[in-house]
Amino acid sequence: MKYKTFSILLLGITLVLFISMGVFNYIIDPYGYNNRFHLRINTEKAIQDERIYKFKLLETYPHADSFLFSSSRGLNLSPSVVTSLSGHTTINCAFSSASADEYYLYIKYLIQTREVKQIIIGIDLFAYADGFVSDGTLPEPLLSYFHLNDNRSLTTYLNYDIFKKSIKTIQHNKHHPKPMEQRYTRYGQVIPGNYRNAMKDQNSLTKYIQVNVIEKPPRWNTRFNTLTQERLNKLSEIKQLCDEKGVKLYLFTSPLYIKQITMKQNKFFLQKRLLHYIVHNIQPVWDYNGITAINTDPYAYEDEFHYNYRTGDSILSEILTGKAMIKNYSGIYITPENITPYLQHVDQKIAEYLKTAH
Repeated sequence: MKYKTFSILLLGITLVLFISMGVFNYIIDPYGYNNRFHLRINTEKAIQDERIYKFKLLETYPHADSFLFSSSRGLNLSPSVVTSLSGHTTINCAFSSASADEYYLYIKYLIQTREVKQIIIGIDLFAYADGFVSDGTLPEPLLSYFHLNDNRSLTTYLNYDIFKKSIKTIQHNKHHPKPMEQRYTRYGQVIPGNYRNAMKDQNSLTKYIQVNVIEKPPRWNTRFNTLTQERLNKLSEIKQLCDEKGVKLYLFTSPLYIKQITMKQNKFFLQKRLLHYIVHNIQPVWDYNGITAINTDPYAYEDEFHYNYRTGDSILSEILTGKAMIKNYSGIYITPENITPYLQHVDQKIAEYLKTAH
């Protein structure tokens, strides 16, 4: 009898704690899912969602006709570099953990509501991978425009990971209250504060790179070994929309640090499969994962997953003019004619690297 009472009591306490966690997450709302409670402790979300901010930025600059899209890897791509090289007023529309179906909606909205001259998309594997779920919240005006519904179940908040983000949100507002707009330049580029501070002198930069790039373990954001055709189709639809309206579309693969490419349980084979599909079914792509200096130089990156703004400037220069700002970081323009020998060359370079690395 005592065991039964204890079991019921334990179950009851667990249930109360579980529900309390859900209520707490709902109130703090670290991802901005419901935006019902406006408190000092949750004013600024620790998990900043660029989607809503970037949509507001589009409304701020109705004359802009050039747009950059990518995941957080592309947040530091410079709109000013694109504007200076192309003459088109450019906005950085990248946002964290972007999936292909999300920026398809942005691009379709832009093409249908204004005159667009060019679109630049940084290709990230997880954006097309089966099993990848974005934590982002699309802005209400965009959902309304396409008659979509993004209401989430209350069970969404019964999640320990969200609980940790709730705690982080409270800590963020307590110690680092900072309006989101201060994180960006005028046209949406992120201001990478820690990295810029480290660049003040070589010793600081060397220590920063050692800790944040070289020593950090790599990570992939895909859960399964497959690509989803639905998201691949979204890129095809973007291409079709651009062709119909005479919009110039540029595609490039976001560069990966060599540890990311050669990690255990790596999924670089999916990266090559994605490149192969896009080149044969959509259009040529500038590839930056040919195992060159851009992949092996840790100073090309801010951390183990994101390239830095200097690398981004070089890439933008090359895809627009054919000339990279940093010669050693040059990519390769991949077409149906050269992709097979190119991928064979990449495999050879990886094998050579692994021989020297171990």
